[in-house]
Amino acid sequence: MPIFNLPEVSFVVWPLVFCVDLLAILLAIATGTLLSILIVLLLTFVVIGGWIFRIPIQLTGLPTSLFLLGGFAIFFMVVAVWACRQLLASAGMATTTRGKLFGAVTDPANFAVQLPALSATLPFLLLIMVTLRLPLANPSPVFSLALVFVVLLLGMAKIFSLDLLPPVGLGSTLALEYAWHFARFNPDRALPPLAWYIGFTAVFTIFPFLFYRQFAAKTMPWATAALAAPLHFFLVYDVIRTSYPSGMLGLVPAAFAVLALLGLIVLLKRMPAQSPTRNAQLALFGGAALFFITLIFPIQFDRQWITLGWALEGAALCWLFHRVPHPGLRLVGTGLLVVGFVRLALNPAVFSYHARSATPIFNWYLYTYGIVTICLFAAARLLAPPRNLVLGRNARPLLYTLGTILAFLLLNIEIADYFSRPGMAVLTFQFSGNFARDMSYSIAWASFALLLLIIGIRQTARPVRYAGLGLLGVTVLKLFLHDLSQLEQLYRIAAFIVVAIIAIIASFLYQRFLGLSAKQTQ
Repeated sequence: MPIFNLPEVSFVVWPLVFCVDLLAILLAIATGTLLSILIVLLLTFVVIGGWIFRIPIQLTGLPTSLFLLGGFAIFFMVVAVWACRQLLASAGMATTTRGKLFGAVTDPANFAVQLPALSATLPFLLLIMVTLRLPLANPSPVFSLALVFVVLLLGMAKIFSLDLLPPVGLGSTLALEYAWHFARFNPDRALPPLAWYIGFTAVFTIFPFLFYRQFAAKTMPWATAALAAPLHFFLVYDVIRTSYPSGMLGLVPAAFAVLALLGLIVLLKRMPAQSPTRNAQLALFGGAALFFITLIFPIQFDRQWITLGWALEGAALCWLFHRVPHPGLRLVGTGLLVVGFVRLALNPAVFSYHARSATPIFNWYLYTYGIVTICLFAAARLLAPPRNLVLGRNARPLLYTLGTILAFLLLNIEIADYFSRPGMAVLTFQFSGNFARDMSYSIAWASFALLLLIIGIRQTARPVRYAGLGLLGVTVLKLFLHDLSQLEQLYRIAAFIVVAIIAIIASFLYQRFLGLSAKQTQ
C-alpha cells in the first residue's frame, strides 16, 4: 500500500481512512450485505497494523497519535450501531429483533449484531498489537483506553439492548489482558496490573446489577457477569503468587467465592420465583461460587485434604439441588464425588501420603476414606427419585457402588495398616506370612459380606444381595485354598469357626427371605 511508503504517517491520513469506513457502512445499508464492511474492516486493520509495526520499539509509553486512533475507533463503534438500527428500520424490522452472532450475514437481524461486534473487537486488536510491539512495563496507558472502550460497549448494550456486546467486550478485554500479562508482566511492578485486573472484573460483574430492571429477563449480561471473575482468576492469582507469595494463597479463591455468593444472594432476594431466567442466573453465580470453592482445596491444601474437600462439596451440591433445581448442580456434584473416589481407590500414591503412625485404626485413613464414603452414601440418598437422573441415567446405583467399594477398601487398608511396622513410608498389602493378619482378612471379608446380605435383604436390592453372596463365596474359597496351607492350627480353627458362623447366619437369613418372597408372590 502507498501508505506504508510514507516516512511518517500524517494525521490527515486517518480521517480519510475513517471516511472510507463510513462509506462502507453506508454501502452496507444500501445493499443489505456485510461484504463491503468486511472488506473495509480488513483493509483498516492492515493499515493500522502496518503503522503500529513502524512505531519505534524504544517507546515505553503510548504514542500521541494512538489516542487519535482511539477516538477514531470509538466513533466507528457508535456509527456502526447507528447504521445497524437504520438497516433494521429500512427492512421493516423492530430494533429489538434478536439476531445471531454467527448467523447468515444476509439477514438484517444478524447483521445488526455482527457489525457492532466486529467494530468492538477492532480497537482491542489494535491495543493488543501495541502491547506486543512496545515494552510497556506499566499497562495503565493501554488499559485506560481499553476501559473507555469497555464503558462505551456496555453503554451501547444498555441503550440499544444489544445483549451480545457485554460478552464481546469481556472476551476482547481478556485477550488484551492475557496478551500483556504473558508478554510484559514484571513481578516487581505487580500493583498496577493487579488493580486493573480486579477493576475490569468488577466492571463486568457489577454492570447487570446496576441496571437490574432492564436485564432481569435476559441471560447474556448475567452470564458475562458470572464468568468475569472465573476468567480473570488466573491473572489475579498469578500476580499474587509471584509477587506476594505466602502460605495462605487459598484466600484468593475464597475471596472470589465470597463475591460470587454475594451476587447469588442478591439475585435470590430480587429475582421473582416465577421468572423464567431465574434458575439460569442463579446457576451461573452458584457455579462461579462453586468453582472458586473447589479451587480452595488444591491451592491451599494437598494430598487427602483435596479429596475430602471435593467430596464434601459434591455432597453439598446434591443438597443444594433440592433448593435450586438446576441440573448442572447435580452433575457437578456427582462428578466431584466420582473424582474423590478415583483419587482414593485408583491412585497408588495415596498409600505413601504419610508414614505409618503409631496409632492403629484411628488414623488418617479412617477419616479420609470414611468421610468420602459417607459423602457418597449421603449424595445417593439426596438424589432419590425424581432427582436421580444425571445425563439421563440413574446415578444412585453408581454412588452406592462406589461408596461400598471404598468402605471395603477401607476395611482392608486398616487391617494392612494395623499389621504394618510403625514408620513405614508406603502401605503394602500382603496375604501371607502373618497368621493373625490372614485370619483377620478372612473374618473381615465374611463380616462385610454378611452386612451386604443384610442390607440387600432389608432393602430388597438384588445386586447388593448377590454382591454379599459373591464376597462370601470368595472368602470361603480363600479359607480353603489359601488359609488351610498358611495358618497355624489355632488360627485356622478360629477362622473356620467365625466364617462358619457367618455363613450359617447368612444362609438362615437368605432362606427366610426367600420364604417371605414366595409367600408374597402367592
